[in-house]
Amino acid sequence: MSKSAPAVADSVTESLLDIVPRLNRWAESSVAHAAGENRLSLRQLSALTMIESEKTTLGDVARKLMVTPAVVTGLIDRLERRGYVRRINSTDDRRRVLLALTDDGRAAAESVSGALHREMAAALSEFSFADLEKLDACLTKLRPVASELERTTPLDARNA
Repeated sequence: MSKSAPAVADSVTESLLDIVPRLNRWAESSVAHAAGENRLSLRQLSALTMIESEKTTLGDVARKLMVTPAVVTGLIDRLERRGYVRRINSTDDRRRVLLALTDDGRAAAESVSGALHREMAAALSEFSFADLEKLDACLTKLRPVASELERTTPLDARNA
């Protein structure tokens, strides 16, 4: 007997709700135990990768991380003390503070991201090429779903 689409969607949802937190814990543990001076929390790594240009603000990072600006202020303070981020006063609006990665910040983010990437790629190497292609196609389809869920989540629920 074949399953119905709602039953399969329910099974996929259960799997995602099991797997995603486990992958998050693995990533958090891996970045926390990174070798050398580049130890970062997963949230710090996420913040570094979100600071794409000198037009990024604290508010931009808060929205992307789905936390309050106060949380991001502390996060950026710690990254700034480590020499990974610098604050720049906006020339257009004195009230706006822009963020920029330093060379050290870029190097730390690339180092830790690279280590995570290599470890995950090694774990996935057991999959067949066909399975990897299917997984890639499914994850590509899942990205806009995740974006929509993020977009529709109220800010106060994101910080609970």
